[in-house]
Formats: sequence, C-alpha cells, structure tokens
Amino acid sequence: MTYLTWSDDLGKRVRTGDWTDQAVSTVTKINEAIREGRSEVAAQLIDYFMEEAKVVQFIYDTWTPGFLAWLTQAGYGEAELAAAVEDLRVELAMLDGTPFDGDALWLELGAQAGRLTHAVRAELIEADQALEDVDAIRVAWRRLHDRWADFLSGIMKLVADRFGEAALEDAYRHALEPYIRERYMVYDLRHKDYEDTVFRNLYTSFEAMRSHLVGPDRMGDIECTEHDDRWVFQFDPCGSGGRQVRGVDVEDSPPDPQRAVRFGVTSEAYDWSWNSKGVCYYCAHCCFTLEMLPAERWGHPVRRVDPPLFPDDTIGENPKPCTWTVYKTLDAIPEDTYTRIGRTKPEIP
Repeated sequence: MTYLTWSDDLGKRVRTGDWTDQAVSTVTKINEAIREGRSEVAAQLIDYFMEEAKVVQFIYDTWTPGFLAWLTQAGYGEAELAAAVEDLRVELAMLDGTPFDGDALWLELGAQAGRLTHAVRAELIEADQALEDVDAIRVAWRRLHDRWADFLSGIMKLVADRFGEAALEDAYRHALEPYIRERYMVYDLRHKDYEDTVFRNLYTSFEAMRSHLVGPDRMGDIECTEHDDRWVFQFDPCGSGGRQVRGVDVEDSPPDPQRAVRFGVTSEAYDWSWNSKGVCYYCAHCCFTLEMLPAERWGHPVRRVDPPLFPDDTIGENPKPCTWTVYKTLDAIPEDTYTRIGRTKPEIP
C-alpha cells in the first residue's frame, strides 16, 4: 500500500515504496486508493500529484524570465519581443481559443485539485465520479504542461533564429543558473560523497518524470531496470522533449514531424548537445543540468542522458525512448559519458 511519509534526506514528503513501485504513476496510485476506499490516502496522493507537478511548474516559471532577460540583454527589441511572446501564446491557445497563460492555468488547476482533495477526504463523492475527476485533473495538467514545454521551446527558437544556434549555450547558462543553485548544487561532490547523493538522485528522477507524464498513455509510468552498477530509466516518450521530437501535439492529433522543426533541433554538434545533431533545443537542458554544468563544477555528471535524435530515432513505427542512467558509483560512469560533453574522466581517488 502506497502512502506518503517524510524524508529527512530530501526535506520533503515522499511516496513510500521500493524503486519498482516508484516507477508506477501517482495517478495509478490515487486510483487504487479510491477503489479500495482509502479516502484519506487518496486525498493526500491527489495533493502530492500537485506537489509533483509543482516541480515542473517551478522550472517553467524560473526559466521563462531567464531566457527573456537574455534576449533583452542581447538586443532583441522590447516591443518586438513582447509581440513574439504574444504570438506564441496565441499559437498555443487553449481549446476554447484563450491564449496560453501558464500561471493562470496553474492556479485554476490547483483550485480544481483542491476541491477534489476535500471532497475525497470528506467522502462527499462517489468512487466512480472521483476516478473521473482524477483523470480530468491529469488531462488538465497535461494540456498545461505540454504548452509550457512548447512555449519555452518557442522562446529558445527566438534565440536561435535571431542570434544563431550556438547562442543557445549562453542563453541556457544565464537562464538555468537559479535553477542549478536550487536543485543541483546539492549534488556538489566537493561537499559530499557520491554515494550520499544516490538516494536523492533516484527519488527525484522518479518524481520529476512522473510529473512530466511520461509513457505511452501520458499517465506518468516509467520503465526502470536495476543492473549491478546502475539503474536505467526509459521514457516512452518523455512528456516534454521526447513528445516534441516525435511531433505529438498537445491534444490527440496525429504525429507531425514538423513540430520538431518548428520548435528547433540542433543542426550542428555541440558539447551541450552531447556532440550530436538532431537534439531538440528543449532536450539540451538535460545536458546542461545533469552532465555538463556538474562536470564543470565538480568533475562528474549527475546522470547520463541518451536522448532520441531527430529524425532517425523519432520517426517510424518504433521511435526510440529517452534513457537516463544513474550509476551506483563514480567508477561505474563510462569514459564516453565525459568525452561526448568535451571532457575527460577524472582520476577517481
């Protein structure tokens, strides 16, 4: 039985369960609790679903002003930039035609989830209706989440179109810095041993990717396999960049590879794109946050990421999933994890 508990290691609430159980979506766990009549657990898990989603909402609220500030400082005219951003909001309008407004939609989603949490907790709602309302919250978050990812990608495309693709490195470094300090400096190996970071690394990987609603049905289910020296995560697809390079729209429309082109994929190889072409601009943030910037600061990546490349890995009947690898020791991290981001594996004491 899944429930919530407090983690002193993470300083926050977490789901119980081993790593196999953590790979199951929180939506599934909510539905199980509702069907089994565990109303208080179900209510807490609905609230926790929003806590997971907040991880991603925080990313978008942090990165967006960072990229816009970079564009302004780089010389993108203020009025022209405002018009371009408004065009993006209109392009990513909701089903009723309302221009996209991520923060307003987040507050609406919170109110929707809060009402359901209280109704379930007080047993003021039948199970069938509660299950239907849980899925409505999942769909509302998916629509908000997917538009956020496309909105940010559209802003990155403004950078590349005006200043050249290589300028994305400087823009990313500027926009990511507050996020790096808040989320990734806790992995700084100058202050703690690698083994002491592994639990956090694994748990936050599951939590974040559940909130991205990964998986074929966009439920948040993750494939994870443990090996002697590592854990391997697969997202089929990842709900953000993986969805983009497959050309899947925010609604239930057929795949359109031109969506990947619209929101940008690398035409050249860079250290920040794992020295590969065909990496979507949005996916590049994983290279910065999980590999390149940690390696620059304390010598080693946090996780290894193997993204699907457009178009070879993304078009056809069996598109490639995105893969993350968390290694159990520094020794286990292979040399090519370093060389593909332009570095050499340091000596391990």
